[in-house]
Amino acid sequence: MPLLCPAPVPVTDRERGQLESLDRQAISPQQLALRARIILLAGQRVGVQPTADQLGISRSTVQGWRRRWVENPDASVAERLSDAPRSCTPPTFIAEQICTIIALACEAPQDSGRAITHWTQWEIADEAMKRAIVESISARSIGRFLKEADLKPHRSQYRLEAKPDAQFTEKCQDICETYRLAPARAAAGIKTTSIDEMTGIQALERIAPTRPMTSGRVERRVF
Repeated sequence: MPLLCPAPVPVTDRERGQLESLDRQAISPQQLALRARIILLAGQRVGVQPTADQLGISRSTVQGWRRRWVENPDASVAERLSDAPRSCTPPTFIAEQICTIIALACEAPQDSGRAITHWTQWEIADEAMKRAIVESISARSIGRFLKEADLKPHRSQYRLEAKPDAQFTEKCQDICETYRLAPARAAAGIKTTSIDEMTGIQALERIAPTRPMTSGRVERRVF
C-alpha cells in the first residue's frame, strides 16, 4: 500500500523572503514566527510529523496552518498567518498592526517627541492611536503584545566598564608602596594623606552606544 503524502504547499520566492523575515526579526510575535517556520518547512517539502517534531508542536497545528496557507492563495502573507475570525467576534487587530506596534515599542520615545526615557504601555497605546496605526487600543492590549514578543521597554540594564590604563600596574605599585611606608613615615613625623579616593563617582560618560532592546533582552547601556 503506498504511503500517504501531505498535499504540496506552494511558496513563491517573494513569499519565502517575507516568511524568513518574520522568522528572523526579533520583534515578531512568537506565534507569528512559529507559523512562518511551519510554512517555510512545508515549502521545503518537510512532512507534517517531522515538522511537528522539529518545532515541538502537535500534528494538528502543522496541518491546520498548512491547510490555511493553501486555501488562501490570493491573501497576503500576514493575512494567511493571522488568526481566523472567531464566530460573532471579528479580530480586533491584524498582524500588520501588531507588528507595527511592536516596532514602535523598539523606538526611542524621544524620536516621537515624548519627554520620557522609556515607553510605558499607556504611552505606546497613545502613540499608536496618534499615528493612526489603530483607531483605539488599550494599555492592556499593548501589554499582551509585548508579553508575546518577550519585550520589556520599561526596563534597562546598566554596566560600568573601566577604561583600560596602560600604566595601571605602575600606578598600583606606587599606591601600595605609599601605604606600606605610611606607618614608618608617621613614626618619623611625616604625614601621609590620601586625596584621590572617590568611591562615590557617578557614571555619566558613555563609552559605547546603547544596545537596543530585543526579544528576551532589555536595553543595555555601558558606562
